Order: sequence, then C-alpha cells, then structure tokens
Amino acid sequence: MAHSRRPTRRRRETSSATLDLLRRAQNGDRDAFARLYAEHLDLITRYVAVRLRDRDAIPDAVHEAFADALTELASAPHDVTGWILRLAARASTRHGWAARRYLRAAHEIHHRAAIAPASAPRTLTVGRRMAFVAGIARLTNNQRTAIRLRYLDGYPRDLAAAVMGCSSQTIRDLERRGLRRLNAALTRSSAGATAVAR
Repeated sequence: MAHSRRPTRRRRETSSATLDLLRRAQNGDRDAFARLYAEHLDLITRYVAVRLRDRDAIPDAVHEAFADALTELASAPHDVTGWILRLAARASTRHGWAARRYLRAAHEIHHRAAIAPASAPRTLTVGRRMAFVAGIARLTNNQRTAIRLRYLDGYPRDLAAAVMGCSSQTIRDLERRGLRRLNAALTRSSAGATAVAR
C-alpha cells in the first residue's frame, strides 16, 4: 500500500520592497515601519476579526500585534507577513484569556477596595458583576487598556507602558483614575444592594 504524501506548504514569497522596508525599520527608520504597518493592517484586522468574538477587542488586539512587532523587530524573519500573523495570533490568544479572567479581576478589585460587606447575600453576586461590567464601560479607552494589561494580562507596569507607548507614570495615573471610577460604580452597587436587603 502506497503511503500518501502530505502536500508541502508553499513558502510565502516576500517582495524585495517589503524586505527593504524591514531592513530599514530594523535600522531605526520609523517611516519604514509605518509603511509595513499600512501594508499589513487590513490583513491583520481581518485575521483578528475571525479569531475574536468580541468586536470591541479587535482594535486592541491589532494594536498589540503591531506593538509586539515593533518590540521584536530585530529578530523578525524574512517572512514578514507570516511573522506579523503569528504575533496577531498571540495577541488574539491573550485577549481570549483576558476575557475569561474578567470575573476573577472583578473579584480582586472588589476585594482590594474593601467595598463589599462580609455578610453580603450570595444573590447579590450577579448584581456586583453587572456593576463591574458597567463600570468598565464607563472608562476611557486608555484607562480600560491600562487596567486590562495590568490586572487581566498581568503585565508589569513598565511593559504595559511599552505596549501603550507611554511612560510608567502615565500607566500609574490611568490605573488610579480607572480604579477610582470602578470602585465608585461598585460602591453604588453595594449601597443599592444593602437598601434592597433592608
């Protein structure tokens, strides 16, 4: 019985112009990286849109993929498109993990703020979750991204700053303002729950 051979995957060809842009970007040419970004943005956005159910998370995942590309530029292979697609896959996976950790983060933030009374009825848990989701929705995009990177993805502050393209102090300020608004939303929820319990 003859063994069927698996078809070999065709190697993706990278144009000389794209390779030239890669080389220039690796040498510090920001305009060259911007052109690589423009060339691949549509493809990467469509790929991430297939991977993620949360439509609102698509721009964040695309941003992370290109931020990773900029960080890892020195080790980029010649297959530029395949490389950026792999980075997009990694960013999409991180977002999937983050979505599953939202409730755990809600509990952590709620606990750290010492808002909920120890005797709070179990039936109010759903209400607190809803308050957390509503509080997240009221944050600015930067506050939401900073909190997601720090508390959901577990990034240290300096790495979160690198991903967002800002200083560690800016990340600290975004965290504080974002957590203050979240805590206010959870406090209102707890106060309303206490009134119902009475």
